[in-house]
Amino acid sequence: MQSKILILHDYFLYKGGGERLVISLAKNLGADVATAFIAKDAFDPREHGITTIELYKEKPWSQVPGFRYLQVQLSFLFKTKFVQNYDVIIYSGDCLMAVIRSLGWRRLFGRVNQTSPPVLSSAEERQNREPSPWQRRGQGEVSPRVNIAYMHTPPRHLYDLYQERLRSYPLWKKIIFVPFVLFNRWRFEFLCRKLDVIVTNSKNTQARIKKYLGMESVVVYPPCDTLPFRNLLPNDCHSDRPSQGAEESRNPTMTRSLDYARDDSESDYFFSWARLYDVKRVPMIVEAFTKMPEKKLVVASSGPELEKIKKLAQGHPNITILGWISDEQLVEYLGKCLATIYIPMAEDFGMTAVESMQAGKPVIAAAEGGLLEIIDDTKNGLLLKSGFSVNDVCAAVRQLTPERASAMESACAETAKKFSEKSFVEGMKKVIEEFPPEAGPPMAERM
Repeated sequence: MQSKILILHDYFLYKGGGERLVISLAKNLGADVATAFIAKDAFDPREHGITTIELYKEKPWSQVPGFRYLQVQLSFLFKTKFVQNYDVIIYSGDCLMAVIRSLGWRRLFGRVNQTSPPVLSSAEERQNREPSPWQRRGQGEVSPRVNIAYMHTPPRHLYDLYQERLRSYPLWKKIIFVPFVLFNRWRFEFLCRKLDVIVTNSKNTQARIKKYLGMESVVVYPPCDTLPFRNLLPNDCHSDRPSQGAEESRNPTMTRSLDYARDDSESDYFFSWARLYDVKRVPMIVEAFTKMPEKKLVVASSGPELEKIKKLAQGHPNITILGWISDEQLVEYLGKCLATIYIPMAEDFGMTAVESMQAGKPVIAAAEGGLLEIIDDTKNGLLLKSGFSVNDVCAAVRQLTPERASAMESACAETAKKFSEKSFVEGMKKVIEEFPPEAGPPMAERM
């Protein structure tokens, strides 16, 4: 019997890696998607032919600090009764309040399910493990549905970035923030223990889940080849440029958007498209290029730090801030840059780095978090050691010459092959197949 699958994602607010992952998974599994809301400039699953349930339409007052969080959580608690119509529910982002709807109040305080990863290496291990959740369904201990979380990370403001966030707040915010964190840690951990399995995006996040939640998880690396990223430049140190007329004929809008990159050379600009949040440290990148007028930087994306970054870039013609760009523009800008820069704080995984390598572009990156699973220093990028400064960023940029970047192209391509959409989908299917629907009760008994 074919499983009926639903993917819950907290909200589609940006054009980010997590949102792209959900769309990829839904398309490949034939799953429906449900989300709190879809913002105007975000990816929209409906544009990909995916059946999508939007719990509410975001209004101006929804952006009031704290109100959006409350609205999202209450929506997943009170507006998700429809989850009971599905066999398998996959949770992405902070939407675990819907677990309550999946289990029902009676089962919510029953047996804790999550003990060990379901993906086992041998038939003997399968025989020796505890009874599966499906085998316990008849005892009323757990939900008749399989509940799987694809955990990008335990919420960072609740765990690894808690102290840093707390230090940044004035006293009145601290008074609110501390009990907020204590309650939400309890809520998050309680609901996590009601899941059948946790899947995560890297060994780095797997260790974080073990450290903060005390739980096991399965690593399934995310898909990083969902767009046709490729090197759009010649191999001779990227010095030749294609005919501008031909480029305009193919995509005149794109050509106009790339005029800046053509001012001097097709390949002499560095590229950043991380979301403009404090943890991504994009202002540090911009500040570095204010000290290097001979080097060019293109920043694409948006977020709370956009205005700050624009101010930093004022008076520096070597820096261009684009804001949001389309997927087609992203393919072009990435394909024609010299290299990319990605220096977030202890990144969960680092899809941006792999996408860069798919285009044959080396990455200047922070030697932290999941990026250590991707980047081999001096082979497919340059790693900045922990505690690096703006001057360290400048030094790395100067080291990564066109010749050196070109020499890293093949190593980048080999790295990118490890993180394909095919491998991601196969990994998720393997997890789901541990809980075959034919072992569970008929759908009619679950309604």
